[in-house]
Amino acid sequence: MPIIAQHKWSWCSKCEGLFYSGSSAGLGHCPAGGTHTKTGSGDYALFAETQPAGFPANVMAQSNWHWCSQCGCLWIPTSALPKGCCPCPAAGSKGHTSAGSGNYTLLAEP
Repeated sequence: MPIIAQHKWSWCSKCEGLFYSGSSAGLGHCPAGGTHTKTGSGDYALFAETQPAGFPANVMAQSNWHWCSQCGCLWIPTSALPKGCCPCPAAGSKGHTSAGSGNYTLLAEP
């Protein structure tokens, strides 16, 4: 079964968040100040929501994650704060946006 994944997701050691480091718009706005840093991070891959044959039933996965084009972070609209707290000054009180984002699935170990 082919796996559809997007690489270049990185962990920011300043804010502890996951952000897309392959964006042509730069490294995004870090809530800890300045831009995110990928120092000490691995290259993480996020999976496309719709795999050709789906994930096996024994794989724990959580879908509906999105990339915010304003801050570059990963967020999920089903959280207690549905649009989250986007640190980007341009976002104001609007929160994160899913404009231009794929619908990602995160896999977890049982």
